[in-house]
Amino acid sequence: MSIDYIPIPKEIENMQLPDPDLLNQYIDLKNRIIWVADEIDIFTLNIIQDIVNWNRTDEQQNIPIKERKPIKLIFFSPGGDLDIHNSLIDVIELSKTPIYGINAGRCCSAAAFIFLSCHKRFTLSRAFFLFHQGSGAFAGSYGEVTAQIENYQEQVSNLALFMAKRTKYSGEEIANNITSEWYIDAKEAKEKGVCDEIIDSIDELL
Repeated sequence: MSIDYIPIPKEIENMQLPDPDLLNQYIDLKNRIIWVADEIDIFTLNIIQDIVNWNRTDEQQNIPIKERKPIKLIFFSPGGDLDIHNSLIDVIELSKTPIYGINAGRCCSAAAFIFLSCHKRFTLSRAFFLFHQGSGAFAGSYGEVTAQIENYQEQVSNLALFMAKRTKYSGEEIANNITSEWYIDAKEAKEKGVCDEIIDSIDELL
């Protein structure tokens, strides 16, 4: 029994199937979905670029704000860098195109405060949030370390004020809890305004 040779056209013989992860990423970006699934670090700045580009596109096409396709940030992050966190919060707050935050499981530390900056906020029913003051490392001369500590203390104080502004927690409640590891489940998050809704439909993730 002989097996006939089937020639492969030159133009496709070296083609490879696309990486499934990259393919999913392209599909998500097409739908304005970004996964915040790692630490908040220098690579997170790419999200700022995406937000700015989508705002630019909507402005150039003269799309009214209420008719713009929302940007969805899906969180599963342990937190991370405070400076990156501040930069992303500023851009989210400035965005004219609506930005929705979705807690897909855990939204901790810097990620939790970024989540609070989103224009609308959702969470899965078994997800949790973690708020705390974080930690810092300082080095240099006495004067340099003192200046770094003062700056860090000011930023931590601003976090508490920001949380009071974006939730229903009182300043006293925040002061009493944020110095420790403050875990908040979905039910409490809904009651206290950390999120607007607990997701009960897969459509919110699409």
